[in-house]
Amino acid sequence: MRPTSESVSNETEAAAWLDNISFCSGFCEWIDEELIDSLPADSQPPVESKRASEAVSAQPCAEKSPTEIPPRGNRRSRIHAFFKRAWKAVKNPFLRCRRTRVESVPGPSELQNMPDTEPTSAPDLPDWRPTTNLIGTGSYGQVFKAVRKSDGREVAIKRTQKWSNYCSLQIPGCSRRLATEVGLMLMLRRPPVCPYIIEMYEWFDQPLVFSLVLEFPQPCVSLREFITDSSGLSDAVARGFMRQLVLAVQHCINHGVFHNDVHADNVLVNTDTLELKLIDFGSGHLLDSAGYDSLKYIGAFLFCPPEVFSKPKYYAVQKNVWALGVTLFMMVNTKLPFCNVKQILDACPYTWKADVSSACSDLIYQCLERRPAKRPTLEQILQHQWFESQL
Repeated sequence: MRPTSESVSNETEAAAWLDNISFCSGFCEWIDEELIDSLPADSQPPVESKRASEAVSAQPCAEKSPTEIPPRGNRRSRIHAFFKRAWKAVKNPFLRCRRTRVESVPGPSELQNMPDTEPTSAPDLPDWRPTTNLIGTGSYGQVFKAVRKSDGREVAIKRTQKWSNYCSLQIPGCSRRLATEVGLMLMLRRPPVCPYIIEMYEWFDQPLVFSLVLEFPQPCVSLREFITDSSGLSDAVARGFMRQLVLAVQHCINHGVFHNDVHADNVLVNTDTLELKLIDFGSGHLLDSAGYDSLKYIGAFLFCPPEVFSKPKYYAVQKNVWALGVTLFMMVNTKLPFCNVKQILDACPYTWKADVSSACSDLIYQCLERRPAKRPTLEQILQHQWFESQL
């Protein structure tokens, strides 16, 4: 179907409109900076920093008269300089405004030799060549396979639409809010890193989408696919997978991150090495000891503990332990323990395969304890007798 001249015109107008919005936004931000710089030092807004305020209070300060004003000549020169800089910016708008921001991820990376990426005005990812291979799609957007131009490394590029109400958060040490998945993955990049969590190499903040450049293990399938293709996992393989998952979730908790959506489709399996990667942090949260509102839960309901449906709040570790129990049940039984929310609430009995070991079933029963406080911690799971057997 060919686009009409009217649709082409509309697209052109829309692109021009976006460029204007981008310029105006950048120019206004710069104006704010210049106005603050042009104010006298004692007129600038306070910085909300406890350390800064303590440092200032420790320094001697000369008293000033409340009626004291800056000398007239100095104020006139500041105003003149401000308008001179403003006129320069109007003549050269793209010196102050960039359409696309590219941010390198701090900390160690598998791509250690990749140079730091400076902000660029390019409308797309400059060093990555997307392919037509669609890896996955969902409400978040789409994931494409891509290749780095410099050395041919394969990666996955996840593009998430910027809806008006997209989820964001502010992580410690960052002055602005970030998309949830970006912020949480930046926190997980702080050393020490975990080999069982997918790595984000860098991310791009574009006008309409966020683009995340992610590690792409090859060859790999989802854990659900691996279980189905294998017709269930042996005790030894399930034990190795469960250990990796617990360590991944434990790493998240230790770094202040609550994944909130651990299930078999959010885990990748390298079919050569049997190494797992926990993926998709889009439903996650910063760790909060006060708990989370059950009414705002977003995730796979069949991996949810009963308190999400029956209590006003749920808690990170207890929820993760339940999800790990459901995942382990699925590994050794090739099916889920519950088919609907009613079965989760009614505590329906499970149907087991004959070859599931008693130690494995005992751990599953403990993880699927209906009383959250009675569930084991992540450390206690790793100390369970089932893990004492040799892999």
